[in-house]
Amino acid sequence: MKILIALDENKNLDSKLSEHFGNCSFFAIYSTDSKNLEIIPNIIDHSKEKTPVEQIQELDIDAVFTKGIGKKAIDLFSKTSILLKTENFNILKEVIENIDYLKDIKQSCDH
Repeated sequence: MKILIALDENKNLDSKLSEHFGNCSFFAIYSTDSKNLEIIPNIIDHSKEKTPVEQIQELDIDAVFTKGIGKKAIDLFSKTSILLKTENFNILKEVIENIDYLKDIKQSCDH
């Protein structure tokens, strides 16, 4: 599985998780198969012809982890095979160490 994780900073495994998907500064891309971790700047361009979800699909992602996400994004992701995951963690290392225990996102945040 390849998971995209919303981050506020780039401090490798100690990176702080973003409170809201749409406002993150960085994304971690983690492969559970190869154990490869890559941290990239938030590459989503809201002015492009493609939606942010379509841009994420181009990264060949299986799941997205975020602490909070809006209803519009949830609705767009629901039309794809990309899973939305969450849990009450604070740093990237916690997500990676507990990847099998992440919860499905059922509703949008109040941000």
